[in-house]
Amino acid sequence: MAQSKQQKERILLAVLLVVAALVWFFYFGKTKTSSGGIAATGAYAPINAEDYSVIFKELGETQSTVYKSSGRNIFVAGPVAPLPQAATVVANAKPERKYPTVPVPPEPPKPVLPGKFFGYGSLPTNGPRRAFLQEGEDVHIVQEGDIVGNHIRITHIGNDSIDYEDTVTGKKNTSTLELPPAA
Repeated sequence: MAQSKQQKERILLAVLLVVAALVWFFYFGKTKTSSGGIAATGAYAPINAEDYSVIFKELGETQSTVYKSSGRNIFVAGPVAPLPQAATVVANAKPERKYPTVPVPPEPPKPVLPGKFFGYGSLPTNGPRRAFLQEGEDVHIVQEGDIVGNHIRITHIGNDSIDYEDTVTGKKNTSTLELPPAA
């Protein structure tokens, strides 16, 4: 006998409901046998708490305490500043041992512009200024922001000086306009 699709779905639904009821029964249907209370062995004996005066006295002492600062700021990390009399005791103590210090490396020298600054100009009216640098027989034309010699950046071109900085060390320097010798 052939069953229709709807009958198969009803049978499947009934089987699933039975499985769900069994799961519910085995996991949630059981009652706990323990009462959760503490089992005492022996007869109940009340606590002898007739004299509360000792407890109230100690409670009063703790409530009457007052915070007294020792001079140290609890919000600043570090040691407490020494008292004046402690300073004289420290002065009479053994001198501190001096440890050798690591020498500080010398500061890098100011950068040197490769070539000499011998003039400036601008092509269009109000255009960017350009400086002329002579390096041996070569003449380089640079403007502000250009990098010369792989690490010297031109920062400002003035009427009689040029400012530049070393991009490696961050040091700045200035060169003045060098006029050719008079004939």
